[in-house]
Amino acid sequence: MEYAELHAHSYYSLLDGASAPTALVARAAELGLSALALTDHDNLIGAVEFVKAAEARGIKSILGAELTLRTGHHLTVLAADAQGYRNLCRLISLAHRAQAKGQAALPVEALAAHHDGLFLLSGCARGELATALRERRWSDAQQIVRRYLDLVGRDRFWIELQHHRLPNDRWL
Repeated sequence: MEYAELHAHSYYSLLDGASAPTALVARAAELGLSALALTDHDNLIGAVEFVKAAEARGIKSILGAELTLRTGHHLTVLAADAQGYRNLCRLISLAHRAQAKGQAALPVEALAAHHDGLFLLSGCARGELATALRERRWSDAQQIVRRYLDLVGRDRFWIELQHHRLPNDRWL
């Protein structure tokens, strides 16, 4: 089975990413990856730069974002097609609307109206699912998974596994 990084932040994710989108693509090429997703926090600022760099290296570019929900949790969203990209843009706009500049807070219910063409990943350690698991709220964790499965289906919701050598990563 081939590996593709589906949760990568560039320096457009302030304080969470340090590399230019072009540098991420260059590293993916060095590693022999055939696909890479750019999932900056609540924005698509690096999308054009990323897509151009990926095309030049023969790597499939996947556009996405790590959205901040109104609850404060994170949810990783990937566009599967043109409709998904339009919905991703809409969700990012909704997350920023009526918020202080530089802040984002997406109402979870907005996903119900704008999920076509999107893949949802459970998110990082600040994701709703990871938070419930860390707090050992097992039934809440099951309900969270069921809610996303009911929303987008089994083939479009995936649980993220991450290990950044941080406390609780191995357990989680």
